Amino acid sequence: MMKKVYGKFHQFIDYFLFGVITASLNIILFYTFNQKIGLHYLLSNAIAITLAILFSYIVNKKFVFHTKMTTKRAVAREMFLFMSMRATAAVMDMAGLYILVQFIRLGATLSKVIIETLIATSNYFVSKRIIFKNEGSL
Repeated sequence: MMKKVYGKFHQFIDYFLFGVITASLNIILFYTFNQKIGLHYLLSNAIAITLAILFSYIVNKKFVFHTKMTTKRAVAREMFLFMSMRATAAVMDMAGLYILVQFIRLGATLSKVIIETLIATSNYFVSKRIIFKNEGSL
């Protein structure tokens, strides 16, 4: 039964699992830079996002979407789209964190968890439908 479910939804399950790892990495890095090292929460967030984006690209390409790009143009397109989407998500992350902390007065770490959940959900659909396509589907 589990093999059948995994077989049907393997890509989503893999994305979810690696997404949890990536989001956890992002949150742990944020917490470490902000709470343990004492950096400002927005600087901590920028560093955490950057490192999480690099990790996310590698695991999404290799383990989730299994893209096999062979031409430089296809690889460049994929990387450009991924980085562009993640840069957009990073801006949304920073703005959302600022709004939740400054105006709604939630704690920085709780705000980060809420924002990460929303962003991860939207990133899956964009990655699946637009970014990680094999060359034949470009």
